[in-house]
Amino acid sequence: MAKTRLSKPRSFLYSDLLSALRARIADGTYPSGSRLPSLAELTKSFRVSAITVRRALRELVYEGLVEGHQGLGVFVRSKPRIHRVLAGDPDRSIGDEIRRAGFVPRLVEVDHGPTRATGSVATRLGLRSGSTIFRHRKLTFASDVPVALHRLHMRPALARRLGADLGSEFIFTLLKKKRIPIASLRCEFSASTLSEDEARLLQMPTGFPIFRVDYTGVDRRGATFILGETICRPDRFVFEIILPRRTR
Repeated sequence: MAKTRLSKPRSFLYSDLLSALRARIADGTYPSGSRLPSLAELTKSFRVSAITVRRALRELVYEGLVEGHQGLGVFVRSKPRIHRVLAGDPDRSIGDEIRRAGFVPRLVEVDHGPTRATGSVATRLGLRSGSTIFRHRKLTFASDVPVALHRLHMRPALARRLGADLGSEFIFTLLKKKRIPIASLRCEFSASTLSEDEARLLQMPTGFPIFRVDYTGVDRRGATFILGETICRPDRFVFEIILPRRTR
């Protein structure tokens, strides 16, 4: 007599729904402070059972992404902003600010290696176009949510001096650790949108508005020794610049 094979429960419906709701909160479809669709609306929209919806919402509550209000519904929790202070002290890293905002900072190396300096990168580093330089990219996470992408350009000699720590430490912290002083740091702020590759890394939609900071590190001889670019989510960062008043 043939044995009847029991089918496994379709648990993927729950995980898919949970991932979809997380993504909609992350990309702003459900903005901070907004009310999520009702139980009936989510059930109809995703074609899942009410039990599946309740389970996913319960998980989002445990994760701190949403909160329920009796008789009113489920709302997206307001996210603390990462307050980035630029006050003439480049030793302070984004990691410090992320930690102060109540998140856990984490770095993930994306790619690195030699490349050719062209255009403004070659000009700013004082090199001939086509000269070999070192490029490095890494992501910053705030409690497992990618919030910023960093890109660095430098001469190969500096990259060798910084070594493997370049992938696991914030650049200004690492420069201090290696006793490489920055005489001055020039920052340029602009708005942009995410390219397809940037959107994939930051887990956001292509074309999403982004905040961009380009910075130039200058040594004591007045020579540019490092170029950096940080693109970060404008919904997660506030930048504050403190300008000391000059005294005569």
